[in-house]
Amino acid sequence: MTGSISVHHRGVDSDLEVVRRAQAGSADAFRELVRRHQAQVHAFLGRFIARLDVVEDLAQETFLKAYRHLRAYRGESSPRVWLLGIAKNEALMQLRSERSRRSREAASFDAALSGWLAERGEAGSVEDQERELRALEDCLRGLAPESAGMIDAFYYRGESAADLARRAGKREGAVRMTLLRIREALRQCVQSKVAAGRVPS
Repeated sequence: MTGSISVHHRGVDSDLEVVRRAQAGSADAFRELVRRHQAQVHAFLGRFIARLDVVEDLAQETFLKAYRHLRAYRGESSPRVWLLGIAKNEALMQLRSERSRRSREAASFDAALSGWLAERGEAGSVEDQERELRALEDCLRGLAPESAGMIDAFYYRGESAADLARRAGKREGAVRMTLLRIREALRQCVQSKVAAGRVPS
């Protein structure tokens, strides 16, 4: 470990000492690093990814890559920020993969949201991404009951546009257009909240 890591307070010193021991080859030290930060990594990934099994897989991949690239860590940021940066990259790759897989459903909320988050994530910092995702969660809570029900059924319960149309007595094309309008409304809502600084903490 080089002398580039500066120690500012006890909490940082503790984390950095664990990293130093892991870099020196201590498996126990790396397990300690995982223990300290796995909850934060899971929570952060959960802001991007809805499925818990995918979050678990991405968290494991995050720590695996951290282990592989441990010696490249030079202390320019805290271990927590370093790990969340790796987690962010894993989430973005997953979102891009999901967007590709769902390209046949180009008008769906799921595909549009995945694409939007991936595009925004490429341009923003971890802090920017967290801010936008908190705004998105707030906007989702503010949807009208009918719109919220459609999003819940299509995005979270995996029902198809055809299923929604059949239950509502509407044409499938009309349901897809409604989902597209909801997605656009959410995009505008998030942009407005972020621009105005009205993002929940």
